[in-house]
Amino acid sequence: MKKSLIALAVLAASGAAMAQSSVTLYGIADAWVGSTETEVRGVGQRQTAVNTSGVNGSRWGLKGSEDLGGGMKAIFTLESGFSLDTGASAQNGALFSRQAFVGLQSGFGTVSLGRQYSAYDNLQGATNHNYDAFTFSARGPVSANGVQDYTNRINNSIAYTSPSFGGFSGAVVYGFGENKNATTATPPNFGDSRDSASVHIKYANGPILVGYAYQQDELNVATLGGAENKNKYNLLGGSYDFGVAKLTGSYNTAKNNAYSDKEGQIGVSVPFGAAAISAGYARSKSESAGIERTGKGYSVLGTYALSKRTGLYAGVQNTKSYGPAFTAATGETEITTYGLGVRHSF
Repeated sequence: MKKSLIALAVLAASGAAMAQSSVTLYGIADAWVGSTETEVRGVGQRQTAVNTSGVNGSRWGLKGSEDLGGGMKAIFTLESGFSLDTGASAQNGALFSRQAFVGLQSGFGTVSLGRQYSAYDNLQGATNHNYDAFTFSARGPVSANGVQDYTNRINNSIAYTSPSFGGFSGAVVYGFGENKNATTATPPNFGDSRDSASVHIKYANGPILVGYAYQQDELNVATLGGAENKNKYNLLGGSYDFGVAKLTGSYNTAKNNAYSDKEGQIGVSVPFGAAAISAGYARSKSESAGIERTGKGYSVLGTYALSKRTGLYAGVQNTKSYGPAFTAATGETEITTYGLGVRHSF
C-alpha cells in the first residue's frame, strides 16, 4: 500500500513538473523548381534548377520554456537552417545557424543571450512586401545597391524586448565583437572586433503597425591602427490591414564613409479564401565619389493553402542593381526568376 502511494506521488510530481515546462520541435520545408536568368552588360545566362526557400528559409528547431514561478519563465530556442534541395546546412554550415539563445521572460520583458535576430531585422521583416519572402521579394538585391545590407543575425549578443504597453513596444540588441588579437589577424581583418548595435520602437494595434529602427555595424579595419568604418541604417516602416487587402511599406537610409544610399519599397497582398496574391516594388539610389547608381525591382507571389500546414506557391521576380561597393567599372546586373514551389510547416 505504501509503495502504491509512493508511486502515485512520484507520478503526480512528474506530471506537475512536465506541466510547468515544454519543448517543441518545429520547422519549415520549402522547395521550388524554376529558372533564373542573370544578365550583366547584355551578356546573360539562364539556369533551371530545384532550389530551396522560395517563401521561407527551410529550417528545423527546438524551443521551450520552464515556469520558474512568480510570473517568470526560462526560455530557449535552437534553430538550424538548411538547403532542402541538397540537405546541406545553411549560413556557412553552423549547426544552429539561424538562432541559438537562452533567456528569461517576465512582466518586465525578455532578456536573452546568444545568436539572435537584430532589433532592426524585426521591424524590417514585419514591413517587407510579399510576406518578407526569402527568394520572391525584391527588397534584398535592390537595397544592397551600394552599402552592404545590414547584418540580420547577431553573434555574441544580448537582447532586451519590452512587453507591449497599449500597443507600444521596443527592443535593443547588442552584439560584442570578440576578436581583438591583432597580432594574428591578416588584412582586411586587422582589429576585426566588430560590434553591432540595433534598436526599434513600434506601435502595433489592430490593423495598424508602424515603427522606427536603427542599426550600426562596425566594419573590419584594413590596416593596424587604421580608421574604423561603420555601416549605419535607419528604417521607417509600417503596414495596414484593410481586411480585403494589406499594405506594407518602408523607407531606409544606409551610409558609411564611402557610400550614401536611399531605399524604399511598397507592397500589397490580397486574400481570396485559401488563395492569396501579393506584389511588391523596390527602388534604391546610391552615391559615392560623384558616381550615382540606381536599383529597382518588382516581385509577384501567388499562394494557395492545401491545409493549415501545407501550401503551393508561384512567383516571379525581376531586379536591376549594381551590388554593394560598386565602382565606375561595375556593370548593372539584371536577375529574372520564375518558380513554382511547395511549403510545409511542422
